[in-house]
Amino acid sequence: MVATSATANVEFKQGYGRYVRNSLYVSLVAHFVTVYFSPPFEFKPYVLKEQEFVVVQTADDFELPPPPAEVDQPVIPMAAEEGEEVDDDTEIAPTSFDRIENLPPPPAPPSESAQEFYAFDEPPLLVKSVSPQYPQLAQNAGIEGTVVIRVVIGVDGKVEQANVISSDVTPAMEKAALAAAQKFLFKPAKQRTVPVRASMAVPIRFKLHGR
Repeated sequence: MVATSATANVEFKQGYGRYVRNSLYVSLVAHFVTVYFSPPFEFKPYVLKEQEFVVVQTADDFELPPPPAEVDQPVIPMAAEEGEEVDDDTEIAPTSFDRIENLPPPPAPPSESAQEFYAFDEPPLLVKSVSPQYPQLAQNAGIEGTVVIRVVIGVDGKVEQANVISSDVTPAMEKAALAAAQKFLFKPAKQRTVPVRASMAVPIRFKLHGR
């Protein structure tokens, strides 16, 4: 095996010049054929496209509209200062309470469950969850369902607030879900590289074993 490899190596070295010469001939022939059969290059000078301009004639004199008519400024009633005498000839308009009675009622104050907006680039990530305590009465009655809870997560990853968004279970089960959600632990949301407060919806499922 070694003798065969040495013989092949010697034969290759002896024919090295021939290999190089044949490769040079082949490359020259390929270059000549490529140049010969390539289409001739035609140089075309760039011609600037002419643009058509439209001339619009305008009137030399412009007629300005008349200024709006001046409106007298309404008289603003002034409260009389203490001790100031009021002229008997002064006319005082009668007081009307119609406008006060027809005023719409004030808007209701925002509820405690109103959602706030928190801006973040990286959302919070749940790292620890706690199973809710299934109420015994609900287990005996075979009640199952889901409680969706909105949690507000602080910069330390702990739940600061929790409230029920939707539920199809009993109030006792909702209370148990809230207690469990308040023990959740998250990787806090980030605005760029800074941890920030954020809110998210967390579903908590109540399901009996064996169903």
